[in-house]
Amino acid sequence: MAKPPETTRETDAKGPSMSRSQAQIAMSYAPGQHFTFEGAAGACQAMPSPNATPARLAKTTKAQIEMRIDETARAWFDKAITCRENDNSAPRPFPDFCVDVSLLDTTRSQYGFRPQAFAYLRPDRMGYLPRPTTLICSECGFIEATENPKQMGQRLSELSRACPHPKRSGDSADCSWGQLDVIFAHWSGSWKSASPNMTIYDQTSRRPIKRYAVCGKCGSRQFVLNKDQVALSNWSFSCANCGTKNPDPWVEKCDETLSRIAATIGPGGNIVGEASMEKINYAASSAYFVKSDTFITFPEGSGIEALEPGQAYLLAGVVERLVGLEGPPLSDSDVSDQLVSRERSAEAKEFGEILEAIKSAGDSNNAIVVELMKKMKAERLANWQQAGWLQRNAALPANILFKLQQRHEWAGKYDPFRLLVEHAALARTKLRGDFLGGRASYVDFTNPDEWLVQPESPQRTTMIATAQEALRYLGIARAGLISKFDLCKFSFGYSRVGNTPRILKHGRMMPVRLNLFPKVQVGHESRHPVYVLEQSNEAFYFRMDEALVRAWLAQPEMGCTDGALLDEYPDNFAAAMLASAEVMSGYLEEHDRKSNPTIFKMTYALLHSYAHYIMQGIQQFSGLDLGSIGEYLFPCDLAFVVYRNGMTLDLGDLAALWRNHHEAFLAYLRNFPTSLGCNLGNLCMTKGGACPDCIMIPEVICLTANKYLSRSTLSGRGRPDFIAGEERVKGYLQFALENARAQQ
Repeated sequence: MAKPPETTRETDAKGPSMSRSQAQIAMSYAPGQHFTFEGAAGACQAMPSPNATPARLAKTTKAQIEMRIDETARAWFDKAITCRENDNSAPRPFPDFCVDVSLLDTTRSQYGFRPQAFAYLRPDRMGYLPRPTTLICSECGFIEATENPKQMGQRLSELSRACPHPKRSGDSADCSWGQLDVIFAHWSGSWKSASPNMTIYDQTSRRPIKRYAVCGKCGSRQFVLNKDQVALSNWSFSCANCGTKNPDPWVEKCDETLSRIAATIGPGGNIVGEASMEKINYAASSAYFVKSDTFITFPEGSGIEALEPGQAYLLAGVVERLVGLEGPPLSDSDVSDQLVSRERSAEAKEFGEILEAIKSAGDSNNAIVVELMKKMKAERLANWQQAGWLQRNAALPANILFKLQQRHEWAGKYDPFRLLVEHAALARTKLRGDFLGGRASYVDFTNPDEWLVQPESPQRTTMIATAQEALRYLGIARAGLISKFDLCKFSFGYSRVGNTPRILKHGRMMPVRLNLFPKVQVGHESRHPVYVLEQSNEAFYFRMDEALVRAWLAQPEMGCTDGALLDEYPDNFAAAMLASAEVMSGYLEEHDRKSNPTIFKMTYALLHSYAHYIMQGIQQFSGLDLGSIGEYLFPCDLAFVVYRNGMTLDLGDLAALWRNHHEAFLAYLRNFPTSLGCNLGNLCMTKGGACPDCIMIPEVICLTANKYLSRSTLSGRGRPDFIAGEERVKGYLQFALENARAQQ
């Protein structure tokens, strides 16, 4: 399953560049994707352009991208390489069947990440080539198989002059030529244009060979495609000359895969089915899955240093401080002992001299020198701790420390420790409301500024009163507008047939290959492009009422198996969440089977469902469609952000929504029995589902591909279908409504 072949001349072809938005190029028209131009003007395949503009990234942003690609690729490799660990009859997959060879070490036997293999580009230019290259006449179904775009163009020129069908007049006016919209795709990432010809495995020579279709009756090599059946699997070929149906099944093999496994095909080894390709429409969703990620960008010194590569040793201390579980600091004797034990004698000597200077200055009542030396001591301790020479005794409880050590198993966008640090950085850089460019970075809805309402006006008084009452009824402790929510979105690779590292085919688990985008020339080197988008748009910030969330989780109908954590940490919800957290992989395979409800799982589902509910309200009153709205969850802080997702100029849609339609927007949210109703009737509601009439959004923009989502978390009258149990839960909005009425 080697990397799909690339013809150098075609890969480097200086063809036209498409005109699309940067967001579209990075995602919908990423390299390797097949697409059709408007008006069905022909099918093409996107190809990376060497003329794309290099992305100028901050050091922290580049480090975050590298770390996230590494995390994703490493997790993919680990899942793919072990896809057959429970099947003793199947051989272990080859490492390069699992990930791109550029993600392996020099021996191509183990995973190995090399940051220098990537080039960071703006998605402002993308080339394309006409593909697939099999031609078909829509009038008679006659098939013309060509090998490449150049040959296809030459053949089209010839076909415009004469019809090749042996049973027709030869007048080209009767023909209507286009590209066959069927391709063969393989989970290695390779694909082929579909035709009657096929690759077969020759048992004698034990190698793959190309077999050209020939009519068994008249010997003709001209065929027509019979598309009279609806199902693609029922399409077949017939001889254009005598009409005899081709008896061979319409199948194809992946050349690279078949070449690699040929020598191992046999009992206890590989099977020919491993090379079998899938026959699909080139525009089908399973033909291509782009690999991308999104994260918040922060300036230097914002407090996310512990998340950067090589700084993991700092994370425990940062989490202790953020959660409020800090242990005692190191004593002077502890510092000296640790420096000596790590053979840092020069540093130990310097530390002793600093202590002597502090004591001497104190004895002589020289306060200035004492303060100077204490500052020097703090700086040295910080530097030595960052270098790894000093380590504080862990103060985190054992169950939380164990979860921290499992961080490598989490996908970055779900990692609760990462999100805890990111929320603290967001609070430090945005939620304080500091002025940036003449505008507050954050404006609370209960204290609106002049961008939302005229100062010292009756409208402002009414807006504040309306917001305070509505937020109380909605169970929201804090809500406001972030004027510039800084995000980085990037794409770096793709897979075909499957969107996860493993897939069941032909009775055997197969590794799905993670492919990096084809290399482009950058200076004197060829590197894999990473397409980077940075945006700074308006966003709504919401934080839930902790007391209400605790009450909602503690309801007997919920049945959280770790509910005792709420009592163990009565004043520290973040600590309870970290202790409850269970690994959420990048593919959320654990969601596909029912499991017992836990504090973390149900809180995450509540926040996620609430975010979708807010997004639907924004769609109703802002003019933004769901495809241009995104979400970011901070589960341990009971907070989430809903933001405008786009690279075009931010016209202030969210600020305008609140300024002009805040009453209607809040009324929509408060009227949850109707807003969260379902046109499919009571069955869907009682099952606790989230059908398209409810709170689902397009999977490509949803943080979890519409998993961990249920209306019943908000409105009750059902139970989330991903947790065990039968009792209907009481919705969070029902708790909030009852609580608000009790306070009147």
